Amino acid sequence: MTELIKKAVECVSEIYRTSSKEDKDKYLSTVKGLGSMIIQNGLYGTILFLKVKEHDKLIEHLDALIEIQTGEKNFSQKVINGTAEQNSKYFKIQYAALEGVKWLRRYADIYLGGEENDSTNTREEQYRSSEKQKFVLG
Repeated sequence: MTELIKKAVECVSEIYRTSSKEDKDKYLSTVKGLGSMIIQNGLYGTILFLKVKEHDKLIEHLDALIEIQTGEKNFSQKVINGTAEQNSKYFKIQYAALEGVKWLRRYADIYLGGEENDSTNTREEQYRSSEKQKFVLG
């Protein structure tokens, strides 16, 4: 489990260090809904959706987290190429993906914004706005 957590931190911190604000927001938004998407559409459907929407970094991160837990290399590429089989191992891989997404989401919230920072920013903006009104109104 520790290796999984370390890899999730590494993946998210890479996005934090190398991506634009827009890409960080896109990653955070997508990762927040990824667990639900996997449960609702299955891992195959989710991977294909991510590919169509050009979330290549997220696919790469998902593959790394799946590999750590199952030993399955480049699972997403097999899905995209149509060579992945849907057998009993698929459910283990899907569970591994959900476990990985849980950690990606936690660290994406911490590194890339998340709910806490959103509410803090809103409070700061409200405070600044009220201070401006006080200054203008005298």
